[in-house]
Amino acid sequence: MQKFIICLILSLLISLGAVAKTIDQKKNELKKIYEAGGISKIEFEKANNFLEESTKQEKKIKKSLSLNKEKEKKKKKSIFKKNKDPILEEDLEKIEVYNKEIFEKEFLEYAPEIIEFFGKSSNVVSRGKKAGKFMSIEFNRSEQGQQRFPGRMIKAMAAFEIFYIDSLRKNRKSLERYKANKGKKYLRKSSDEANIRSLISINKGREKMRKALGMDLDTPRKEAIKKFWYLGEFLDLGKALKNDKYETGLDKRKKLLIEYKQKISLLKEKIKEEKKKDEIN
Repeated sequence: MQKFIICLILSLLISLGAVAKTIDQKKNELKKIYEAGGISKIEFEKANNFLEESTKQEKKIKKSLSLNKEKEKKKKKSIFKKNKDPILEEDLEKIEVYNKEIFEKEFLEYAPEIIEFFGKSSNVVSRGKKAGKFMSIEFNRSEQGQQRFPGRMIKAMAAFEIFYIDSLRKNRKSLERYKANKGKKYLRKSSDEANIRSLISINKGREKMRKALGMDLDTPRKEAIKKFWYLGEFLDLGKALKNDKYETGLDKRKKLLIEYKQKISLLKEKIKEEKKKDEIN
């Protein structure tokens, strides 16, 4: 019976929660019930103790929830934290300044196959889009796909050079503003720095690809693109064979060796022709 009365009192106090918002107000309400003879001293003390304990528990829960919220905030900040790597002067110096006339003139000096692929009447924007699409397909091929079309992967490296030019165009203003306001605070500094970091990243990728074929950033772009493209064409001359159709006979090997020697000769002749054209021009 006593337990029932205490539960009843507590239910009453909870229902009064909208009016008695603090623990002191709730205690006063309980005291009034006790003084009016509604409950005994023992019941009053037990209900009072219950209120204090429930308040302590409430504080603990609130503290725990607060800590969890702080953890979530920190987690979100770490996930969405922007790249704040310092922009080094040596990396900045490697970034070219976009000049439409120079790049358009340069394109017309590329190997005929490259001009044909992108279109003679194309511009920096359309070439950049086509290069990006081509790269997206080739760089995302499965290992099996890369083995079937090894030349296309190398050609994608040539396309990367074209993609880089369009990136220079897109971020020209950011580069100019950053250089003009170096060491100062200005309105678009944060977005400009993000764009420049992106350019530096692209340029470093470009440098690595060139090094793979014994070139560096000092190698003229038309020469680098030509090497990538011609090597890609050479690799595309070969045919991928499935394991179940592959034969290890000596005659087969001899035929393959002769074919590849012929292809190498064709590649050398092509490079010689291009060099002669460059010397004449």
